[in-house]
Amino acid sequence: MKRTEKKLQTRQNILDAAAGLFRMQGFDNTTVQEITEAAQVGKGTFFNHFPSKQSIMQTLAKDRLFQLDEHVDTYRLWKLPFLPKLRAYFSFFLKEYEQNRELTSRAWMNLLETDSYVLQKWEELLEEGINNQDITPDIALRTWALVINSHFYYTLAVCRKETRDAFLDELMLLVHASLQSILTQRGHRMMKKLVVVGGGYGGMRILQKLLPNELPDDVELVLIDKLPYHCMKTEYYALAAGTESDQEVRVPFPKEDRLTLRFGTVERIDRHNQLIHLLGEEPVSYDHLIIGLGCEDKYHGVPGADVHTFSIQSMEKTRRTSEALNNLPPNSVVSVVGAGLSGVELSSELRESRDDLYIRLFDRGDTILPMFPKRLSNYVQNWFEKNNVDVISNSDITKVEEDGLYNHNEFMPSDAIIWTAGVQPNKVVRDLDVEKDDKDRVILTNHHHLPDDENVYVVGDCASLPHAPSAQLAEGQGEQIASILKKRWKGEELPNRLPPIKLKGVLGSLGKKHGFGVMGETALTGRVARLLKSGVLWMYKHHTGV
Repeated sequence: MKRTEKKLQTRQNILDAAAGLFRMQGFDNTTVQEITEAAQVGKGTFFNHFPSKQSIMQTLAKDRLFQLDEHVDTYRLWKLPFLPKLRAYFSFFLKEYEQNRELTSRAWMNLLETDSYVLQKWEELLEEGINNQDITPDIALRTWALVINSHFYYTLAVCRKETRDAFLDELMLLVHASLQSILTQRGHRMMKKLVVVGGGYGGMRILQKLLPNELPDDVELVLIDKLPYHCMKTEYYALAAGTESDQEVRVPFPKEDRLTLRFGTVERIDRHNQLIHLLGEEPVSYDHLIIGLGCEDKYHGVPGADVHTFSIQSMEKTRRTSEALNNLPPNSVVSVVGAGLSGVELSSELRESRDDLYIRLFDRGDTILPMFPKRLSNYVQNWFEKNNVDVISNSDITKVEEDGLYNHNEFMPSDAIIWTAGVQPNKVVRDLDVEKDDKDRVILTNHHHLPDDENVYVVGDCASLPHAPSAQLAEGQGEQIASILKKRWKGEELPNRLPPIKLKGVLGSLGKKHGFGVMGETALTGRVARLLKSGVLWMYKHHTGV
């Protein structure tokens, strides 16, 4: 290693060691001796790099400051109006606020007291605001930079908010009030944050309807999802059966400058403080919220069902199901519990994928798919008989064990059991203190928001709607929510009632060559139904809509 590189590495080791100790035991309780021991350097080496322990605090903030230009370029912050850009700068500076509020506050207060570089950043930002016509041109840059600096210092000294977003809200109120006299009409508005939680069918349709040109300049759009792409959940059965690859059921999220993507698992929604808590991540604040977290399996209290069955309700679970099914030895027994659309499509696809398996499909009713016309139900039943899928009608699964299940208390051995016998809203939604129907779905107003909060909408499987949950219903609801938001942003009056969401029909597959469904009043079977479904999927995947 070159001498210069070694010196930089030693400096960074001292900084990392000091920051770690400051976080654990506080700045005042940490000695230089402890820092040098943690960094494995001598005191002489320490003082070659830092004249005092206090200077480390300043360096921690200054190093962050020197990374600002790269951050601005990476996230194209230069495109934002003045106030949102200023908030973004503060947010970047305070990245570690929630990990250690005291350390972060003291580091930046120390830098503001001893260095003028932050002042230069505010002057540059104000000058950009003048050039972009967000700020009146006849202002003294240094004076207003000092105003911003003083508000930053004051909020660092007195604010005790637990989250970075809450801190920023308090700081920006002060800044906005002070700078109001120099802001032009264009730059006057405070940035609002619209957060979409869940990139499912409803969330995707909302993004498509708002981007790129229907989002006001003062609205920041954030999407939170566990995965970096939208998943075509209606096709999980094919992924599980091994007839489609992982990539075939993915659709990229829109790539737009106005869209911020946050990846993480939502743990809790705090409506009181308008925060979305993520597992292992910083909370995300919101002004407007759209909840589209989807559904998960409902086990109806059947003992062992949640432990000993496979699922196709999420991408992660479907991958595990696919691995288990495709690793089964020849002549294995597979039990599919639930003969709704998912169970039927999974059973038929698995039959085409693995003709060596013995497949049982457990149906609670007398007739398979009773929601369809009788001739469609008979068509599906006959397909299963011809293809050696055993449909067990009037079933009642009372218990599930590792090596089988009990139907009416009769044990039936199984090498793999897939549960498709009902769904319920995501647990985060079930835990919300809001009014729900008897299926735990959230009751909404005519405009799809909570009755007591017009800024919180629910889309998709978690919403209580007149129709059974479906991708098509979520998309229709998403379109209406997008139209409501646009009217509200423009100050237009909302209609008393929205038109009913029109569903075009339902299509299901029986393997790759046969299908069934209803389009309007017309019942379809065979190759035509399957071709129609393939066409609908192709159009959706290529963002042309249906």
